[in-house]
Amino acid sequence: MAYDLVTGQRTFCVGLSGVGNESVIEVPFRDSTGTEMNCNYFTLDAILDGATGNTGAIVAEVSGVSHTGNMILNTVSGLNSTLEGSGICGIAKTISNDAGTGPVEWHGSNGEVCTGVKLQTQIDAGSVTVVITYGNLLALNSHRLAQSYDAGS
Repeated sequence: MAYDLVTGQRTFCVGLSGVGNESVIEVPFRDSTGTEMNCNYFTLDAILDGATGNTGAIVAEVSGVSHTGNMILNTVSGLNSTLEGSGICGIAKTISNDAGTGPVEWHGSNGEVCTGVKLQTQIDAGSVTVVITYGNLLALNSHRLAQSYDAGS
């Protein structure tokens, strides 16, 4: 089944547990039948498992979006202690084992879609539990805001 940004309205999620320090994991976006999807939206949330007070960060580099540099092939990192003069194309989140700040999100513009993410972690100790929600967001139909709109109730 082919997906496009006109009819794709569902979101899917995937969870990963036990992600270790400095891990780089590729996560393709797939639907419930295993078919790869083009998505214009995803959120990333994470919590650090382990001793109280540990902290870290996780970055998600988008796959399938045209950009120079790649955290796997070119060893480009969003989590180095020195500025390399380059960054990754994606989003980042600081993490701890506290309640957290909630998810961060990426939304493609002008028809831009991604096919997955590459995750990289940098943590004091322990491991990370990650949840990614992905899919397609469509523009709101402004006619539904009108009181005269009747959805057949």
